Amino acid sequence: MPKKSTTPLPKTLQIKVRACERLFKEHEYYKEEVRQNESKLAEMREQNRDKYDIKKFQEVLDESHMMVPDSFARYIQNLDDLSAWLDEFGEDESIKGEGSAEWLAKARTMLEARVDADDSSPAYLVETNVDDLKDDEAF
Repeated sequence: MPKKSTTPLPKTLQIKVRACERLFKEHEYYKEEVRQNESKLAEMREQNRDKYDIKKFQEVLDESHMMVPDSFARYIQNLDDLSAWLDEFGEDESIKGEGSAEWLAKARTMLEARVDADDSSPAYLVETNVDDLKDDEAF
């Protein structure tokens, strides 16, 4: 449930929409960074660069890999927050004004286009269905 605040509703809507936009861009940036770092690492290996340099760059790449699911989780969390906020205040008359209509439309478009699974997430983040397991059976 969203927290009550003293900020006017139209301004709160604008802040929440912009936060979602920023987090989506950040997530896309991290995915691009991973692609660039992977190609640079492959190039370093082809050029037989110093093993220490390759090892350190692999660590940089690993950190970039960790940021992809993290940034996606923050994006989804903000979308959930925006959705809960719209459920509570979406029909309020103060956000149906001329200036807020654009932000309201953007918010609804974001929520309609929402994707719950990121195609670049590592396989270990995919939920495993354990409904068919027997009591002593391991998966």
